[in-house]
Amino acid sequence: MSASLLFTGHMIDKPGRTTPRFPPELAQAGRKRIRAAISSYLKSGPESPVLGFASGARGGDILFHEECRAAGIATVIVLPFAPETFIRSSVELTGSDTGNWKRRFRRLWRSTPESMREVMDLPQDKEAYELCNQRLVARARAHGKVHLIALWDGKGGDGPGGTADMVANAGGTRDIFSPQSLKKRP
Repeated sequence: MSASLLFTGHMIDKPGRTTPRFPPELAQAGRKRIRAAISSYLKSGPESPVLGFASGARGGDILFHEECRAAGIATVIVLPFAPETFIRSSVELTGSDTGNWKRRFRRLWRSTPESMREVMDLPQDKEAYELCNQRLVARARAHGKVHLIALWDGKGGDGPGGTADMVANAGGTRDIFSPQSLKKRP
């Protein structure tokens, strides 16, 4: 049976977020931890072929796609809306975008074969993210045994379809870590 790496995780915080969750200064540490999670999974000897599944939001999703591809794992991107609409809702940062998330998203999207990109064309509402997560889980399960990698603070989300929902519904084996665990200890 094939294997699926399914990712869910927080977006990089917008400037001025009241309660920081995944601040930009933790992006590189997040990348390293995602890389370690992928490497650890591959060392466990999963069934081949392994395929990665995630959406495309700034922060965890983009880091996951980049790290999977660096490890030679093809990935599937599922979006609730057309790419330009998704960029406005989940990729762009107002003000200074030191992570270049928009450029990185576009590069990932263009380099992904059409057969591995899905645009759900859902109405732009909160339910869209929940439906997108459900679709990601379904596609990952259809491909093979699911291993979830989650960058999650352990709390409920800002609305339906967030990281907490995906963690609750994904099943399979798990590697869950919080943004707080990425901070350097004195």
